[in-house]
Amino acid sequence: MAAATKPGALHYALALFVITAAVEGLVIYGSVHQINDGKAEIAKVGDENQKLNKGYQRANDQIQTLKKLIGSKFEEIDGAAGNQATVAGGLANDLTTYGKEVASPTVIETLRRLRETLDTVSADRDAKAAKILALEKDLLSLKGQYQAQVDNYSTEAKSAEQAKRVAIDEFDEKNNAKDRQNQAIRSELQSARLEHDQEKELRERERKETNLKLTQFETLVRHLSDKIDNLEKLSFEVPKGLITNVEHSNHTVLLNIGEADFLRPRMTFSVYSKENHGVGRGADDIKGKIEVLKIIGPHMSVAAVIDEDLTRPIVAQDLIYTPIWNPGRFEKVSIIGDIDLDNDGRNDREQFHQILETAGCTIDNEVDDDGNRIPADGKVTVETKFLVKGSIPDKGEAQTPEEKERADKFAIAYKNMEDEARRNGVRVIKLNDFLAYIGFHNKRRTFMPGQNRRYELKAGTAATIDRLSNGNVSGVFKKGRKAPQDVSTGTTSGTTPGNE
Repeated sequence: MAAATKPGALHYALALFVITAAVEGLVIYGSVHQINDGKAEIAKVGDENQKLNKGYQRANDQIQTLKKLIGSKFEEIDGAAGNQATVAGGLANDLTTYGKEVASPTVIETLRRLRETLDTVSADRDAKAAKILALEKDLLSLKGQYQAQVDNYSTEAKSAEQAKRVAIDEFDEKNNAKDRQNQAIRSELQSARLEHDQEKELRERERKETNLKLTQFETLVRHLSDKIDNLEKLSFEVPKGLITNVEHSNHTVLLNIGEADFLRPRMTFSVYSKENHGVGRGADDIKGKIEVLKIIGPHMSVAAVIDEDLTRPIVAQDLIYTPIWNPGRFEKVSIIGDIDLDNDGRNDREQFHQILETAGCTIDNEVDDDGNRIPADGKVTVETKFLVKGSIPDKGEAQTPEEKERADKFAIAYKNMEDEARRNGVRVIKLNDFLAYIGFHNKRRTFMPGQNRRYELKAGTAATIDRLSNGNVSGVFKKGRKAPQDVSTGTTSGTTPGNE
């Protein structure tokens, strides 16, 4: 009995089938329910979509209406910032363009401001129109007054015109009489002018002939003056001092001028014998040159003999002279030309200036190395002592345009200065004669390539180096009154170190 009630495989299979059938039934039920719910949802969505399509169509219609109202031609409503190819961008641009200073971010605000501006302008226009009406009334009134004045002036003008015509007729009559009188005067003036021109032409010919003769006479006078000056060598110069004593042992002399005479050391003088025919006549009259060494009294000084004519030795009572120094007075000279003091081909203008400055002499006119006159407006006057003529550049020897221009400038300057000197009685003197008068003595001899001079001294037996002499023999060394040697023998002194 117990065995018959125990469940078997069939029971389990049946139970499994029942459960499976139940589950499938539930699943099928759920699926059918979900399908029904989905259909209901689809139907609901379709209704909402229709509503949205209607809303979109209504909104699009409204947008198209607004676009027509705005007058926009663009399809896009809005876009990127600053994009004017949209309705919003184009509208914003139009608001700024046409609204200008009253433009606002919104159309309504912009229209409101435009309306306010229009009302203001209209009111101003109405006020100005009223003012114009008032002014037109005033103008009509003024026109009436002006017309009355014009009528009055016309009447007065007619009277004045008649009076003017009478005055013009009288003036024309007088003017015609004056014209006849002027015509007669013109005829007389024409005759007088013709006579004047003839007389002027005659006088011009006479003037040219006179100037030609004057130029010939001036040339002749200058030639004769130079000839007389070369023959007679007249001089109005006076000695500047006297040699009171001669010391032959050390080749010095005593002078009768000193501190009270404003004498300065290093000044040089030319020496003349007391039987001279006049100082400053020519370099041939000079017998020697001296240089002041020191001042030893009011009217006494010591000078060294720097050059001497051995055939005419310097003695007491000889006279001394320089043209650039006077006791208590400054002399003036004018200079033109290149200044070469030692014939070495180099310009010594600065040294020449120092020589003149030492003597207290000033330069009132000078032509510099470039041919420029200093000062540019300077003149050779009666106060000028000498016109000193150095070497004047020759245009024929010029090699470059600059040298030719320099030669031309020197030629013009010399012509002007020479004419000024002759008109004022100033003596024109060559540089070499001037240097002789002032007692200048070249203290150095410069070797120049190509010159035939012997200056080299060969070393003696005791010497270890060669020595070069400057070739200058001291002017104060004249043993036994003999002429100084001009060329070294090339042997060293016996007192040379190492040869005792």
